[in-house]
Amino acid sequence: MSINFKQANDSGHLLRTQSKIARVLEALAARREHVTVELSGDGGQFSANLVRADPGGQFIVVTASADGPANAALLARARVTLVSTLDDWHIEFVATEPSEVMHDGVPAIRLRYPEILSVQQRREHARHDVPATLSLRCVADAGGFAPFDARIRDVGIGGISILVYSPDLLLEPGTVLVGCRIEVPGVDSVTVDLEVRYSEAVTLDDGSRARCSGCRFVNAPDEIQQVIDAVNTH
Repeated sequence: MSINFKQANDSGHLLRTQSKIARVLEALAARREHVTVELSGDGGQFSANLVRADPGGQFIVVTASADGPANAALLARARVTLVSTLDDWHIEFVATEPSEVMHDGVPAIRLRYPEILSVQQRREHARHDVPATLSLRCVADAGGFAPFDARIRDVGIGGISILVYSPDLLLEPGTVLVGCRIEVPGVDSVTVDLEVRYSEAVTLDDGSRARCSGCRFVNAPDEIQQVIDAVNTH
């Protein structure tokens, strides 16, 4: 069964209507696609297969993991972010209220149907990696309720990806970070709103763990080009 993600998506890879979300989830379930959940900042992970997406839009079912402690850790959470990678697509969504069930006679886990689903493909705009010698800082959500510091990993006309070091800070797809302040040495700071598209755990060169979140600019000002120029000329 083929999956035409482009037909399911007409809003910049962030699906909010049940019919569009259902097209993706039902196709993934039909193929028993692999899904993962990051359980901790040290690399702990739940790994299973998506086996059912309720046509009524009430729940999804994933197989139980062969790792008992991972199952217990998942069931202890109120909400989790599930990720599936298929070819050059990255699919991510948040589901809540995990509970143990039996599905086709085998142990499984049921979760409530997601309200938002993110589908990402190869970027439309080029991203420019920030060199290690350049400290490119972002004060994220500076205009919101819970500002935090992050380091910018790459930047382009369409958006940026940021490294977040706090293991307790989970940025879910669809989260809007208001009034983020991008600070570049030698350039005036730039303020922009960011919409989170995906997050993933990464291992840095020194072996430490962090979370990388890809974001699009909600209202990118012209000054973003100055940031890109500063990165490319450093």
